[in-house]
Amino acid sequence: MAEPSHRDVLEQGIEAWNQWRQEHHAVQIDFYDADFRGASLRRVNLSGVRMIGTDLSGADLAESLLNSADLSEANLSRANLSSADLNGAILRAAILSDANLSEAILSDADLSDADLRGALLPGADVTGANFSGANFSDADLSGVDLSRATLSGARLGKAYFRHHEDRSV
Repeated sequence: MAEPSHRDVLEQGIEAWNQWRQEHHAVQIDFYDADFRGASLRRVNLSGVRMIGTDLSGADLAESLLNSADLSEANLSRANLSSADLNGAILRAAILSDANLSEAILSDADLSDADLRGALLPGADVTGANFSGANFSDADLSGVDLSRATLSGARLGKAYFRHHEDRSV
């Protein structure tokens, strides 16, 4: 369950939160099933944070540190994760439909069974990522090198592999 004092620190603003995280880097943060819909969390340090089932739909997490975070079954639909660091993150069965993951670092991340329908991934680094069973229908994969990612059982129907003029990033 989410620790109320951790949420209080985060609500003081990103600078206060990132400073607190730097000073308390060993503290295990748990925002299990929390509601951050539409939150402005740009450049936030959520490295290693447990966010299972958290609702981050429509949240702005651009340029954030989410490496090694556990976002299993989280709702990240329409979230802005552009240039976010999700290296080694766990996003099993996460909802990332219509999310912006352009230039994101997804290396060694586990996105098995993730819903990436309509997601934007131009320029994302997916080296070593696990997309087993993921759904990429209508996703924009322009410039994404999938050669070193696991795609077993992934659905790539109607995915874009070249930038189209009618798709915006």
